[in-house]
Amino acid sequence: MTSFRAVNPHTAEEFGPEIQNASQSEVAAAIEAANAPLLSPAERAQLLRNISLAIESDRAKIVPLAMQESGLPEARINGELTRTVFQINTFAELVASGAFLDPKIDRADPAYGMGPRPDIRKINQPLRVVAIFAASNFPLAFSTAGGDSASALAAGCAVVLKAHPSHPNTSRAVFAAIQKGIADSGQPKELFSLVEGNDPQITHWLAEHPKITAVGFTGSGAVGKLLMELTAKREVPIPVFAEMGAINPVFVTPSAIAERNEALVKGAIDSALMGSGQFCTKPGFFVVPKSHAEVFLAEVEKYLSTLTVGPLLNKGIADRYSSTISTLTKLGSVKAISANTADAGLAVTPTFFIAEWQTVAANPELLEEHFGPTSVIAIAEESKFEEIASSLEGQLTATIHGTENDDVKGLLAILAEKAGRVIWNAFPTGVSVTAAMQHGGQWPSSSSHTTSVGTDAIYRFMRPVSYQGMPDAFLPDGLKDSNPLSLERLVNGIRTKQ
Repeated sequence: MTSFRAVNPHTAEEFGPEIQNASQSEVAAAIEAANAPLLSPAERAQLLRNISLAIESDRAKIVPLAMQESGLPEARINGELTRTVFQINTFAELVASGAFLDPKIDRADPAYGMGPRPDIRKINQPLRVVAIFAASNFPLAFSTAGGDSASALAAGCAVVLKAHPSHPNTSRAVFAAIQKGIADSGQPKELFSLVEGNDPQITHWLAEHPKITAVGFTGSGAVGKLLMELTAKREVPIPVFAEMGAINPVFVTPSAIAERNEALVKGAIDSALMGSGQFCTKPGFFVVPKSHAEVFLAEVEKYLSTLTVGPLLNKGIADRYSSTISTLTKLGSVKAISANTADAGLAVTPTFFIAEWQTVAANPELLEEHFGPTSVIAIAEESKFEEIASSLEGQLTATIHGTENDDVKGLLAILAEKAGRVIWNAFPTGVSVTAAMQHGGQWPSSSSHTTSVGTDAIYRFMRPVSYQGMPDAFLPDGLKDSNPLSLERLVNGIRTKQ
């Protein structure tokens, strides 16, 4: 197939122009042309602000396109655009401060405790040209101008962006806004390039090109692992920063159920079905105590029977979901309870699976991430919670619902070893853009311990470089004695702007 069109999930019908698959020569040309000028922190911050302004200015054009291509409601899409603009501006603030450069200076010291020390100075520098793969489930916040692209631009890299075929026209509209922001900043358009197509070979061409120095990816474990394999086999291997999803376990104590069962169940199901269950932070696995399982599950069945969800994002996701539900429903000793089916397009039936922990443990497919409106509820003695937690793979998030009278320190310690974010009495869907956020967990939820959300995401696309004995005139501005950028630096162990 050399071309494709967008599909409206509400109708399952194609619409819009034919999108041509990029050829290998076109992908290579975009990478070869990629150009990231060395900008001062102030210049780079202004570039980011101009991009965010351009995206915001095109809100009325972008939002309807994203709604039509994703099947997501207007409030969700508007929220994503607001988040996109906010996170770009958050990176602009960080860049303007210069703190991301993390300059350190250790002056020459003939009397240093380990023997004479030369003048050594270290600063973060960009990785130059990176390939970013847009996600299917967030047409704005994790897509063309999403967190991966924003953090790479903030780091000073040129970006070659692989648009997701689920929302090609949205990607084009956002790309046009990015290009306007780049032009308004007086920077070369090759700072950001768009590659389109649904040909699987495009992934190979991007990952294997020698000028690509890193990969940012949000999506399935299968593609994330493929990218890691491709880049590891290169003549010069490069890092892949892949966020690949998880089942995000939720442990519920008896006291939590006794105290607030109705609200707890409603919050749990709303979180699991948010975005039709297409969040990487969806709680896909609940562990409830046998002593209170009956009352909890009765409320689950009651509330679930009142619900429907919107269509899934594309036919591939819908087909895989339906196949998975069919397979899991046939497992012995597993009860399936369903919500209602919307009667349109790529609609599916939300389905929860309930079983004793022993049954879940004996059927590993119940402990896999299933993209869509489904979760597994395991029933177990509370005394088994720590054992269950220890048996799980790495996770993006892990949650405990309890009260302050619960003794959960042991469980908490285990979950902190498994997950990048540990949550108390809340739900994992919703990832705040803030400095303290960690969105990335132990393997196989992520390929590294880095975060793809929050300001620390910038450090994925930078590397520290030390300069030893270098004449002042040859040093980067951030390391010169005169401190022309007015940065706070660590000089001989003391933070100073001098």
